[in-house]
Amino acid sequence: MSESVTRSTMVMAGGTLVSRLTGLVRAATLTAAIGATTVAANAFDAANYLPSFIYAILAEGVLNAILVPQIVKAFAVGHGQDYVHRLLTLGTILLAVLTAVLTVGAGALIWAFTKDWDASQRALATVFAYWCIPQVFFYGLYSLWGQVLNARGSFGPFMWAPAVNNLVSIAGFAAFMVLYGRGDHPLDSWHTPQVVLLAGTATLGIALQALVLILPLARLGLAPRLRWGFRGYGLGQAARLTGWTALSLALSQGAFWLAYRLASSADAAAPAGQVVAANAAFMYALSTYIIPHSLITVSLTTALFTQMSEAVQRWDMAAVRRDLSYGIRTTSAFSFLFTALLVVLAVPLTRVLFLGLPLAQVHAIAGVLVALSLGLVPLGITLLIKRVLFAFEDGRALFWLQVPMSGLFVVFSLASVRWLPPSWWVIGIGLGQSLSFLAGAVLRLGTVRDRLQGVDGPRLAAMHLRGLVAALAAGVAGHYGLKVFSVDTVAGALLALVVVGVGMTVVYAGLLRLLGGRELTDFARPLLHRG
Repeated sequence: MSESVTRSTMVMAGGTLVSRLTGLVRAATLTAAIGATTVAANAFDAANYLPSFIYAILAEGVLNAILVPQIVKAFAVGHGQDYVHRLLTLGTILLAVLTAVLTVGAGALIWAFTKDWDASQRALATVFAYWCIPQVFFYGLYSLWGQVLNARGSFGPFMWAPAVNNLVSIAGFAAFMVLYGRGDHPLDSWHTPQVVLLAGTATLGIALQALVLILPLARLGLAPRLRWGFRGYGLGQAARLTGWTALSLALSQGAFWLAYRLASSADAAAPAGQVVAANAAFMYALSTYIIPHSLITVSLTTALFTQMSEAVQRWDMAAVRRDLSYGIRTTSAFSFLFTALLVVLAVPLTRVLFLGLPLAQVHAIAGVLVALSLGLVPLGITLLIKRVLFAFEDGRALFWLQVPMSGLFVVFSLASVRWLPPSWWVIGIGLGQSLSFLAGAVLRLGTVRDRLQGVDGPRLAAMHLRGLVAALAAGVAGHYGLKVFSVDTVAGALLALVVVGVGMTVVYAGLLRLLGGRELTDFARPLLHRG
């Protein structure tokens, strides 16, 4: 693979690492301020999740599916700059209207996303939502502007910008603790100043995350400016392509909505005094397990997506097939290692990341983290193949592939709540999500295999067998190595993370190499041999 792809991936990975690490500090500061399984924590999480839910539909579906291929095509025929300005004008108008509608309907949205909450908890969540939902507008601008930068080969700013949001949030949440204390805040203790500081800080951070992208856009001559008149610039084609993609994301996010709503009811269903994972713990575990996925998989996929879109425009199927094979083999090689690390080290990692939490809450989050981590490898494969379908501008295939994935997730989530005790509900939901990614990986590989006249199947199968063996060996070594340490204290947990984590990495990398796996070294070679 070219040095440019590797370097672009590393630039994005660096930005993602900084953003994710500051995000963990943000989460730790928030949990110190209001807890992780408290009534107030679940209320704030529900309100703050709403804009993220809408953003997932906008960014992961409509915008990612449409913008990069369409912008690549527009610049290829010579009217890219004008196209971008008109596209951004139209997108900004639609975002403003959508945000206004959602803000007015904040109460109805909170009711739809929660289950078995009493009136006072739902009322607090609704007030939070009025301050949080405006994030939708700024999330949308961030994604619009970021995809324009990606389409023009400027990958770094989009990945680094979330660090600004996290730093603002950390400062705001720390101020909350200074003024109002930390830990569990009863519902009757919440008044307007507390709500404004907590939720207003979250929204201010997202706004600045978007606005910092104006400078890199200006450097490319694409600073946002109003440009009216939307006919004759290909925007109609872009709009038509959103239909199937929007339906696919409606299925995906609809399944996640149901899972989230079921998770929100775990606390009410549990015996009095028992600490169980509910919606807030689910989201904290999700934000932790997604870090390794973001570092390599998302970064590499973003770089390859522009390259694959250009190859599709040339109808060079060999290039698309080569990029897909390289992407899957490389991301899976890293994902097997991260899966082993997260499964074995879930408790000490959670203990270190969320310093202020009691041990019972640490174990509640760690259990969910293990369940989610089992889906890291197939998650990477599904993302890469989704980008291939986006490059072909084929939303129809993506929709029909999403149907069984979402169906499996829904069935498993409902079954977990029906047959498992409340303390296992969210763990079961996490396992359901991992299984849905596995099913999606198998189905999507079959779909693109016919279109690309193959997917380098023998090499992919051999790599995944080697990765599985190496990950199992590293996991066994880590399991027994962890027994030497006491992870109940922060110091012991940190020592275990360093010693056991390094040991597992050495075992995995060494055995993978011994078995003939070259993916890790092949990824690094362009940088190591530069010059």
